[in-house]
Amino acid sequence: MPLRENIIDARFNGREVEFRVLGMPEPIRGVVDEVSRYEIGVLSGDEAFVLFRHAILTVAVESSDLHGFSAEPLDDTVLDADLIGTELELHLIDGSAVTGVLAKISKYELGIKSGDKGFIIPKSSITYAVVKGRKFTE
Repeated sequence: MPLRENIIDARFNGREVEFRVLGMPEPIRGVVDEVSRYEIGVLSGDEAFVLFRHAILTVAVESSDLHGFSAEPLDDTVLDADLIGTELELHLIDGSAVTGVLAKISKYELGIKSGDKGFIIPKSSITYAVVKGRKFTE
């Protein structure tokens, strides 16, 4: 089975989520209408948005949307399935940070549970991650 590229896929069609996007002062809250490899179509009120994945900072979802994970190996990454359940502090390209427990991982996105919320964060929006309670060398 190939590794899932994105956590946000066609299974999110019809779900209401909140997107924080580069260049937008306020989040876009709407219903996912269409999902492709590089774009997500969102209906918000009487407007339709096409959001480019590389410009998404965070996606707020229900924490239950982050159940399960792919067990396929991520050969070329340090953040992999071995870190599921580890607390991370993710620093984003806009200067903000998200702290929570790594719950789901795909090739291009991380799923973080923070309190009663879930966040999906594209790896392209992360400048660095602080892994709490973990050493990489013995």
